[in-house]
Amino acid sequence: MKRKKLIALLLSSVMVIGAVTACNQPVETVLSSESTDVSQSETSASDPSEVVIDLEGYKELSVAEVSDAGDDKIMIYGYNSEFIGLAEKYAGVTSNDYDFIEVTDSAEYQQKLDAVLSDGNGAPDIFTCDAAYARKYLASDNTIAINDLGIDYAECTQMFDYTLRFASDNDSVIKGLAWKAYPGAVFYQKSLAEQYLGTSDPEQVAASFATWDKVIESARTVNEASEGSVKLVAGTTEFYDAFLTDRSSGWVMDGTVNIDPNIEGLFDFAKTLYTDELTFNDERWSSSWSDRMSDKTVVCYWGSMDFAKYQLALNPGEGSSVNPTAGDWGVTTAPVSYFDGGSWVMASKYCDQKATSADIIRAVCINEDNLKDMVNRGEFVNSVKLMTQAAADDKFALEWLGGQNPYPVLLNSAMNADASLIVENEDDYSNAFKAVVGAYCEESFESVEEAERAFKDRLIEEGLIEE
Repeated sequence: MKRKKLIALLLSSVMVIGAVTACNQPVETVLSSESTDVSQSETSASDPSEVVIDLEGYKELSVAEVSDAGDDKIMIYGYNSEFIGLAEKYAGVTSNDYDFIEVTDSAEYQQKLDAVLSDGNGAPDIFTCDAAYARKYLASDNTIAINDLGIDYAECTQMFDYTLRFASDNDSVIKGLAWKAYPGAVFYQKSLAEQYLGTSDPEQVAASFATWDKVIESARTVNEASEGSVKLVAGTTEFYDAFLTDRSSGWVMDGTVNIDPNIEGLFDFAKTLYTDELTFNDERWSSSWSDRMSDKTVVCYWGSMDFAKYQLALNPGEGSSVNPTAGDWGVTTAPVSYFDGGSWVMASKYCDQKATSADIIRAVCINEDNLKDMVNRGEFVNSVKLMTQAAADDKFALEWLGGQNPYPVLLNSAMNADASLIVENEDDYSNAFKAVVGAYCEESFESVEEAERAFKDRLIEEGLIEE
């Protein structure tokens, strides 16, 4: 896309400056302070603020002139309280202005949304969704285009393409916005990388993850050198989400289920790791998987900036315990660019507080001063401009990453992540595929072909495809 070509020149300079010097910068913690204000970042001839990016391939509707229907409170639903907190901080709304319903269990939340969206009784004006099921609503008639809120595409030209593509319906109409981006990368323990991979430098460590074959090779190296006491990753499922992005076609083609050849290789890739005991076979999100984050038995974990801060507990915030290995971590590139989760806000078809909804969404997702404030608080925001500035700014060397600025690596991943193949029930397809891959590793199937048939049978059973 033209968008990526225009940013390529910026990325090339940022990656050279950021990646090469990151480990030699003074250690500073990114907090809300003047010393880390992105507005103070020095810019060069390749100033990203001078770049105007065309949103190619999206269908824009007439931008509506909007107002609120009456003086009712705006109704907001969320699966957590993050968005409402940002709305209060940046849009200035209070509990006198809104009613907020929070449902943290994802299944229960979707049931609640499905019920109120079916007849409008108690339906939200705007609501947030996690990446696992956001597409279900963004691709449906239950949400409206951002143009129907009076938001022009011209206001979104600095957003990462994958966030907009994910939030578009099947006609390429943008229906939701994200305030943060969740590019994926490899977070690794430097002391273990130095001991078992021969280097802790992010650029050199990247060679150990350059391809999926290199990942296998690195897993063998770590396993043999440690005599099995240390593994490259805790379990085979660590790779699944990244691996599944490496495809050129979606789950359904011409009305039938499709297994892209690029991801078919996950069967043998995972089985090699499993059979040769190159991991501890811990399931991602399990307690055993989490426990290894601090006991120096696993070299790396894969995920986003939020993942590193909170799941790895490298910088979880006041009142929470910090991983004792914080400061001994670095970040480097994965074999593919991918995103690891995310949050989107969208308006329901029953929204009658369109002006207020648009004001809140603009304040949280578009307003540059507010996004700058988020960057200064350590967030990877949905702005190419701001994250390009941060990637080139040594003020963003993080203490919990041993003085490395993570943004060059994450920016590259965000710029190249692709959501064009995501379907409405993407999570259901992915979970079904992951399940049969796991069963194949355990030799529940005699061949890949048998496993693929089981995958299709499962999709039929779950009503995702017809028999």
